[in-house]
Amino acid sequence: MSQTLSDISAKHPIHLVIPLPDNDDFCHGKNPFLLSSPKVQPLADLALERVYNEGILPNNSVNLIYRDTKLSDAIGPNVVVEQLLRKEIDCIIGYAYGYALAPVARMSPYWKNGIPVITPIGLTMSLDDKKEYQLMTRINSPYKVVSSAVGALFKTYNWKRHIFMFHHAKSPTYAVGECFLLMASLQHPLRQIIEMQHNFFTFNEDISANLTRKERDEQFRDYLKASSGIANG
Repeated sequence: MSQTLSDISAKHPIHLVIPLPDNDDFCHGKNPFLLSSPKVQPLADLALERVYNEGILPNNSVNLIYRDTKLSDAIGPNVVVEQLLRKEIDCIIGYAYGYALAPVARMSPYWKNGIPVITPIGLTMSLDDKKEYQLMTRINSPYKVVSSAVGALFKTYNWKRHIFMFHHAKSPTYAVGECFLLMASLQHPLRQIIEMQHNFFTFNEDISANLTRKERDEQFRDYLKASSGIANG
């Protein structure tokens, strides 16, 4: 049986699992919003204090459980599976890496009576399907909101050409970054207006790119010249 509000107590608490990395390293694009447990914990403590002070729930009736995901798409999902086996999980709040979030959000409706997932990430259009991600709630506006606004601008001003320039660290060992996911979401509505085959240029802002300031400036100049030619062609 599921808990009701009156059942919740210090003896029978709500277990809120917060899966986040212990540090906020960017780590090859895996943590685009630089989230970590040390950053989130003070805010969660303040929120919980208010819940208790306002009498929404009895004191000590919420158990905040922080688990280090290590920004891994294997360890990240596994930490909530461990909590499930311990029978200490009622809600999941967190994740900093989309590839760890996605499998958890797909499976959570089938755990217990369904475990909700509340997350500040997962904004890409690939996670929009509510039939697949039934109990996932994103607290930030998903990229489909941005793409809808950009599509409306193009229709309003009758724009027919566009060029994307964005950071993208190309590597077979790295997952695509948040900039790529945002641009992919924008591309979908714009294709309904005009189909452009080559309309993007990528650059790598990471230190691993090993570009000097002069080389980076020259790259941007070349991209801007090419973009101007394509957009006005």
